[in-house]
Amino acid sequence: MEKLWNAYSMALLTRITATERLYHHQVVPYQKERLRVKVFGNITLNIVRSSTFGAININYLVESPELGIIDIPSSCIDRQGVLDNVISLAEGEQVFDHYLNKLNFIYNAILQCSAQAEQI
Repeated sequence: MEKLWNAYSMALLTRITATERLYHHQVVPYQKERLRVKVFGNITLNIVRSSTFGAININYLVESPELGIIDIPSSCIDRQGVLDNVISLAEGEQVFDHYLNKLNFIYNAILQCSAQAEQI
Protein backbone atom coordinates (compact mmCIF):
# COMPACT_ATOMS: atom_id res chain seq x y z
CA MET A 1 0.00 0.00 0.00
CA GLU A 2 2.99 2.27 0.53
CA LYS A 3 3.71 1.99 -3.19
CA LEU A 4 0.18 3.19 -4.02
CA TRP A 5 0.41 6.17 -1.65
CA ASN A 6 3.77 7.08 -3.22
CA ALA A 7 2.26 6.85 -6.73
CA TYR A 8 -0.62 9.14 -5.69
CA SER A 9 1.76 11.60 -4.00
CA MET A 10 4.14 11.72 -6.96
CA ALA A 11 1.30 12.28 -9.44
CA LEU A 12 0.19 15.29 -7.40
CA LEU A 13 3.69 16.62 -6.67
CA THR A 14 4.65 16.55 -10.34
CA ARG A 15 1.54 18.33 -11.57
CA ILE A 16 1.21 20.80 -8.70
CA THR A 17 4.81 21.89 -9.25
CA ALA A 18 4.20 22.28 -12.99
CA THR A 19 1.05 24.39 -12.46
CA GLU A 20 1.97 26.55 -9.45
CA ARG A 21 1.21 29.86 -11.13
CA LEU A 22 -1.87 28.70 -13.00
CA TYR A 23 -3.73 27.44 -9.91
CA HIS A 24 -1.94 29.53 -7.23
CA HIS A 25 -0.88 26.47 -5.23
CA GLN A 26 2.49 25.23 -4.02
CA VAL A 27 3.67 22.08 -2.26
CA VAL A 28 5.21 22.70 1.15
CA PRO A 29 7.79 20.14 2.34
CA TYR A 30 6.26 18.05 5.09
CA GLN A 31 6.33 14.60 6.58
CA LYS A 32 5.51 11.08 5.48
CA GLU A 33 1.81 10.17 5.16
CA ARG A 34 0.87 13.76 4.28
CA LEU A 35 1.08 16.31 1.50
CA ARG A 36 0.81 19.96 2.44
CA VAL A 37 -0.26 22.45 -0.24
CA LYS A 38 -0.43 26.24 0.12
CA VAL A 39 -3.22 27.85 -1.89
CA PHE A 40 -2.92 31.60 -2.57
CA GLY A 41 -0.02 31.67 -0.10
CA ASN A 42 -2.09 31.61 3.10
CA ILE A 43 -4.57 28.73 2.89
CA THR A 44 -3.18 25.29 3.71
CA LEU A 45 -4.62 22.07 2.31
CA ASN A 46 -3.40 18.98 4.14
CA ILE A 47 -3.81 15.77 2.15
CA VAL A 48 -3.52 13.10 4.83
CA ARG A 49 -3.24 9.34 4.55
CA SER A 50 -5.37 8.04 7.40
CA SER A 51 -4.99 4.27 7.23
CA THR A 52 -2.13 1.81 7.15
CA PHE A 53 -3.71 -1.54 6.32
CA GLY A 54 -6.19 -2.30 3.55
CA ALA A 55 -7.51 0.50 1.41
CA ILE A 56 -5.88 3.91 1.80
CA ASN A 57 -8.23 6.58 3.13
CA ILE A 58 -7.33 10.15 2.22
CA ASN A 59 -8.63 13.14 4.15
CA TYR A 60 -8.45 16.71 2.88
CA LEU A 61 -8.12 19.19 5.74
CA VAL A 62 -8.09 22.95 5.26
CA GLU A 63 -6.33 25.41 7.58
CA SER A 64 -7.61 28.95 7.18
CA PRO A 65 -8.92 31.24 9.93
CA GLU A 66 -10.64 33.44 7.35
CA LEU A 67 -12.53 30.64 5.59
CA GLY A 68 -13.39 28.53 8.61
CA ILE A 69 -14.22 24.86 8.20
CA ILE A 70 -14.48 23.60 4.63
CA ASP A 71 -15.93 20.14 4.18
CA ILE A 72 -14.05 18.31 1.46
CA PRO A 73 -15.15 14.71 0.90
CA SER A 74 -12.51 12.12 1.65
CA SER A 75 -11.17 9.70 -0.95
CA CYS A 76 -9.98 6.12 -1.05
CA ILE A 77 -7.34 4.16 -2.97
CA ASP A 78 -8.12 0.45 -3.17
CA ARG A 79 -5.61 -2.41 -3.32
CA GLN A 80 -5.66 -2.34 -7.14
CA GLY A 81 -4.55 1.31 -7.20
CA VAL A 82 -7.93 2.77 -8.12
CA LEU A 83 -8.85 6.17 -6.67
CA ASP A 84 -12.49 6.48 -5.56
CA ASN A 85 -13.41 3.33 -7.50
CA VAL A 86 -12.95 5.21 -10.80
CA ILE A 87 -9.43 6.53 -11.50
CA SER A 88 -6.35 4.37 -11.95
CA LEU A 89 -3.27 5.86 -10.29
CA ALA A 90 -1.45 5.14 -13.56
CA GLU A 91 -3.53 7.96 -15.10
CA GLY A 92 -1.63 10.88 -13.58
CA GLU A 93 -3.62 13.56 -15.36
CA GLN A 94 -6.91 12.12 -14.09
CA VAL A 95 -5.47 11.92 -10.57
CA PHE A 96 -4.60 15.62 -10.85
CA ASP A 97 -8.10 16.45 -12.14
CA HIS A 98 -9.48 14.63 -9.09
CA TYR A 99 -7.30 16.88 -6.89
CA LEU A 100 -8.51 19.98 -8.75
CA ASN A 101 -12.09 18.96 -8.01
CA LYS A 102 -11.14 18.88 -4.32
CA LEU A 103 -9.47 22.29 -4.70
CA ASN A 104 -12.76 23.67 -6.07
CA PHE A 105 -14.21 23.46 -2.55
CA ILE A 106 -11.57 25.98 -1.45
CA TYR A 107 -12.09 28.24 -4.47
CA ASN A 108 -15.85 28.23 -3.84
CA ALA A 109 -15.31 29.14 -0.17
CA ILE A 110 -13.06 32.04 -1.23
CA LEU A 111 -15.73 33.32 -3.64
CA GLN A 112 -18.41 33.01 -0.97
CA CYS A 113 -16.24 34.83 1.57
CA SER A 114 -15.51 37.60 -0.96
CA ALA A 115 -19.20 38.01 -1.77
CA GLN A 116 -20.04 38.31 1.94
CA ALA A 117 -17.28 40.89 2.44
CA GLU A 118 -18.67 43.00 -0.42
CA GLN A 119 -22.12 43.05 1.22
CA ILE A 120 -20.70 44.59 4.39
